[in-house]
Amino acid sequence: MGRWIDFNEMKMIWKDKRKRKPYLVAFLLAVLYIGDIFFLSNILGQYLGVAGTVVHEVILAGMGVAVFLIFRGKLKVIFPFKKPQWSKLAGTVVLWLGTYLFTLLVTLIVTFFFPNQVMGASEGVNYLVNHISVLFGMLVIALTPAICEELAFRGALLSCFRGTKSKWTGIIIVSLFFGACHGSIWRMIPTAMLGVAMGYILLETENMLYNMLFHFINNAVPVLMLGAMTALLKLFDGEDMWEMTESMEMAGDVRIPLASVGMYLMLAGGAPLLIYIGRYLLHRGQPGYDKGLFPPEKKNVLTVMVGTGVGSMLLGFMLMFVSVGLAAAAATRYMF
Repeated sequence: MGRWIDFNEMKMIWKDKRKRKPYLVAFLLAVLYIGDIFFLSNILGQYLGVAGTVVHEVILAGMGVAVFLIFRGKLKVIFPFKKPQWSKLAGTVVLWLGTYLFTLLVTLIVTFFFPNQVMGASEGVNYLVNHISVLFGMLVIALTPAICEELAFRGALLSCFRGTKSKWTGIIIVSLFFGACHGSIWRMIPTAMLGVAMGYILLETENMLYNMLFHFINNAVPVLMLGAMTALLKLFDGEDMWEMTESMEMAGDVRIPLASVGMYLMLAGGAPLLIYIGRYLLHRGQPGYDKGLFPPEKKNVLTVMVGTGVGSMLLGFMLMFVSVGLAAAAATRYMF
């Protein structure tokens, strides 16, 4: 019988250049994940349809667990679950909101310059959301990935990098790979940013419930919003408008107005403060976080955040003003 390997032993392995087993485990997991995501999922989709998505996600999580069972890894350490605390639950939600606003801004800026590429990269996901019920969408798009992908990436894969000197090394590597596994460079950027936040939450709390909650909220929000929009369009007989929007997206005629970038830039102005509050709630009561939300020694941090937020809002307002001005100038030109 083999013996269990805990993270203290993993740190020793990292220091010994002759025994870098975590590298080998991480490589094995990466190969297995790629096979499941880019090959097996397509086969399952052909035979099982949307249900194949759920099956492939379960297989993905099973791979992560199985590898550490084979290598005698301590599953309670690799996949830590503890009783949740209300402050940390609130911190996770607030941290998600701040990260989401910032990620949304980055996505919109990329879409502004490369609309066809970004729309094309999201076409499959949009089709899936548009053609299943909200309840089934919550299961397929929100709940299943929140559990299975977190077990696979933040649980199994990230544990291979626990012995590095900086926690950010593992977080960034796993997040970039997580983003790349979504199949497009255009989806990779925002997904990797979200992955960084989820990896940070896990390593700071040692409880997978929080990063799973983060993942669930992030995937559930667009499903619920799209469901609400669809219901409103049906209520006000706006199906023709919906079909016209879909046809424009398929034809590559969708353009992001500059005013939209400005609006999201204004919203993103609150992201730094939200992220700061979220981090505080995650660590509330711990050393360094036991003197209140804004202790005297962090006045400079508050000043920078407020300045960044105000600057972002002003820049966003300026872009909206310029966009409206350009639109008005164009309309005036056509009038005469």
